[in-house]
Amino acid sequence: MPTEPARTTDVAALALDYGDRLLVGTARDVHRAVAQRVFRATRVVGGRVPESLHDAVATSIYGGLSGVLRISSGSVRALSARGVGRPVESSRLGRGIVSAVNGLIGDELRLLDDPQAITMAVRVDGADVPANGWPLTEAFRDATSHVVVFLHGLCEDDESWSIGLRVHGTTYGERIAAETDGTPVFVRYNTGLHVSENGRHLDALMRQLVDAWPVRVTRITLVGHSMGGLVVRSATNYATAAGATWTGLVRDVVCLGTPHSGAVLEKAAHVGSRVLKFLPESRPFARILDSRSAGIVDLRHGYISSDEWEGQDLTAQWGLDRIAAAPLPHAEYHFVAATMGATQKHPFSSVLGDLLVHFSSATGVGRTGAVVEGASFEYIPSAHHFALLNHPRVGDWLVEWIKASARPRRAIASGAR
Repeated sequence: MPTEPARTTDVAALALDYGDRLLVGTARDVHRAVAQRVFRATRVVGGRVPESLHDAVATSIYGGLSGVLRISSGSVRALSARGVGRPVESSRLGRGIVSAVNGLIGDELRLLDDPQAITMAVRVDGADVPANGWPLTEAFRDATSHVVVFLHGLCEDDESWSIGLRVHGTTYGERIAAETDGTPVFVRYNTGLHVSENGRHLDALMRQLVDAWPVRVTRITLVGHSMGGLVVRSATNYATAAGATWTGLVRDVVCLGTPHSGAVLEKAAHVGSRVLKFLPESRPFARILDSRSAGIVDLRHGYISSDEWEGQDLTAQWGLDRIAAAPLPHAEYHFVAATMGATQKHPFSSVLGDLLVHFSSATGVGRTGAVVEGASFEYIPSAHHFALLNHPRVGDWLVEWIKASARPRRAIASGAR
């Protein structure tokens, strides 16, 4: 874990690196493929002389551009090492950029030990809070015995839950603190890592959180948006297998727009990559798609276990098989789905779902049956994926579920409200 904070100079250096790799590299490879096709037809008349001259000039130009970007990147990183540049996480915009970059290439950032790589942590006011006694006590002076943990989605962060605050005037966290016995706890994590890896990290964090919480924890509610719902299910799966006791405190698991059986956009990216590989001229663009993070690839079919991807190149195969993960038998599961259209059968709903996740995936219904048998679900029409981060009706449901002391389990077949 880096001791120095990521600076704006680190962001600039990363942009230069990827400008060299993706922009210049892609332009060079497309140019080369087109040139080879063109010169194949001119060799009969002009031989290889024009082609050799062209290749020499092109290589010089692209090599020069690449060299400038590499030298610039090294120079900027040297400035960062000297403390030049503002800490990027000192502003909301900066924190948002870091979270988005982690979603796209977070696995690579972690591998390179880049200071921009996010480490999973509890967050308060845009800063990490160590999960041990004194910091938690200071950060949560009004802590109750009921902990409500929020996990964001891909390229998001702990502050994403405040989306629409100016419109709605409140957030889920504020409502839970004011209207229930729960204490909201927001977690940020590197969404570019495998979901299963983040699941293990969350399991470890929950153990620390329960042990160090200012008062004895008697109940836990888990709330995940999009990928966050998969991370929650992954964490409880690993914790159960390891015999962790914190899962026994979980009474409600809430998944908002979670792609339990896969995300439409990632499936489209996979198909697009395969199609682009057919022609030499388009193959460089396929490499751009294939550079997406492990976390994004996991979203294709809602993978939550390392057994589903370990030893496989998921960018090269479809990967339909998921390993069943048993839900917590004592917890209620609530799946919330949204659609762009006014009804589930509206053309926009059928094609786009909530823009990123299809209705059937968000409700946990796949080809092999329900992801969680007996889970209840709610439906919000005319809403997009990110509206679920702070929607008045979802807020009402959260408060209702948290306040309820006992309720009958409802099957998915019972329908939506």
